[in-house]
Amino acid sequence: MDIVTSITCLYRESNWKEIVHRYHDHPDRNKVLWVYPSEGNFEFIKACVKELLCDRVVSVGCGSGLLEWMIMEATGLPVSGIEVDGAWWRCKYAPPTFIPLHFTPAEIDKDTITLLQRNTHTALLFCYFNNRPAFEDYLKYYKGNVLIIIGPHQKGVHTDPQPFNDVSEDWVLHKSQEIRSSGDFIAVYTKQSVETHSI
Repeated sequence: MDIVTSITCLYRESNWKEIVHRYHDHPDRNKVLWVYPSEGNFEFIKACVKELLCDRVVSVGCGSGLLEWMIMEATGLPVSGIEVDGAWWRCKYAPPTFIPLHFTPAEIDKDTITLLQRNTHTALLFCYFNNRPAFEDYLKYYKGNVLIIIGPHQKGVHTDPQPFNDVSEDWVLHKSQEIRSSGDFIAVYTKQSVETHSI
């Protein structure tokens, strides 16, 4: 059984723990997902989000939504996923999706802006994102104050933004944690208040 079929079967059984245990170091893991957090990593995300008074997550460029589904299963937090190119994700050649996806054009539309601004207690997540102009656009419309960037650090893989030292001075690193010993990191940022930033 190939990895996509196997993961899909485990998804149908709601067995996220087996997915992260079995496939985090599988040679074909990137066919489905770039990172496979441990149970401890999911607990770290949950603790940070709760500590910073958020009650949900919006993930931009979520792909199939596998990571987002596992976050929901592991933490109990609601997670929404945003993707472009709805025609591709609805066609018969697309990989399976694990959560309902919110589709937006390359230029953010009104529905997506509403999703970003609906609840200021929402954390904004970018995992292995690689589009700086789009990243800046999403931050421009986002009204919350918690940003999560998941990606590689000094491991020869390019993402934009990277987890560290790659956001504006408006954002301050709150906490970070490596995903297993993979060279990938979860970096959680908070937005400075206008008063703090002006001092």
